[in-house]
Amino acid sequence: MTPHRNDDRSDDRSGDRNDRQGRPEAARLTTHLLRRALALYPASYSADALADVADHAERRVRTAGPIAGLREVADVAGHGLRVRYGLTSHRPAGRALATAAPIAAALVGSYAAVHLWWAVRAAGDPGAWAVIALLVPAALMAVAALTGRWTTARVLAAVTVVLAPLPALLGHPELPGAYTHIPLTYTLGGPDAALFALNALVLVLAPPDRTTQPRNAVPWAVVIALTAVDLALALSKGSDGATVVFSSGFHLTAPLVTGVAVACTTRTVRSAALTAAVLAVPPLFTPTLVGYGFLNATATLALAVPFAAGYAAALTAVRLKDRLNPRPDPQH
Repeated sequence: MTPHRNDDRSDDRSGDRNDRQGRPEAARLTTHLLRRALALYPASYSADALADVADHAERRVRTAGPIAGLREVADVAGHGLRVRYGLTSHRPAGRALATAAPIAAALVGSYAAVHLWWAVRAAGDPGAWAVIALLVPAALMAVAALTGRWTTARVLAAVTVVLAPLPALLGHPELPGAYTHIPLTYTLGGPDAALFALNALVLVLAPPDRTTQPRNAVPWAVVIALTAVDLALALSKGSDGATVVFSSGFHLTAPLVTGVAVACTTRTVRSAALTAAVLAVPPLFTPTLVGYGFLNATATLALAVPFAAGYAAALTAVRLKDRLNPRPDPQH
């Protein structure tokens, strides 16, 4: 029995030695990545503040496991980039991104729901599975954001951004591994995939200390309104009109509903204008981004007019409600 017990002890000591040798390697790699992440802060950033960030992050990395350490490095890198480009929570652009994030998530969720309807119906088509691989993370991202699970929402948003080119790549017959000899009856167009990616990017860029669970039902109302309109049009048109429905139903209704949402979630005209600018980037620039066309006055007006109409209608309704039901004076 004794020799056997000694062998066990020697095996344990060997395992502990290998574990101790493996941990410094992972710690050195994480520390190296942390130094690279700290270098993302601008030169104008306060030296004392940067020292505090570095000290806090180094202590976290030193005591955390490999995954938690990499997460800390990612947090430092993200904050450094937000500081460099003025996207922190105390800057106007950062506040606009935080305000727009729940609405952008609602837009993605409603659009993903309609596309999932057609993708599941065409599940026998191999091209549909590439679309489903993009739509499922996008839909889950919207649900996570609207229920206040922002960490999960940001991870799924990053996955959506990465997977956005997948349907287009698999639909090209000249690319290796594509469906060369299989006709695709269902796929996701370039502007549609870019629309998912840019709206998801709003969540990735938004400062995490200001993106909280929505306090009202406005984002959920966006999802319900857009999904109901698009599904009603899709059912009335049939499968042959799916592409037309996506172009007309969502792109005409979304600006109007978004204007209402912005009016109900912002307090000043300036914050409303900045939030509108953030939400206008995906629909305005996706055609140019994928080479379908160039930004022109017609496209801008097609977005601005329904948005302004929705904003004005909602703002008028809110003002009338405040006049008809004035809040009691707290001093009395």
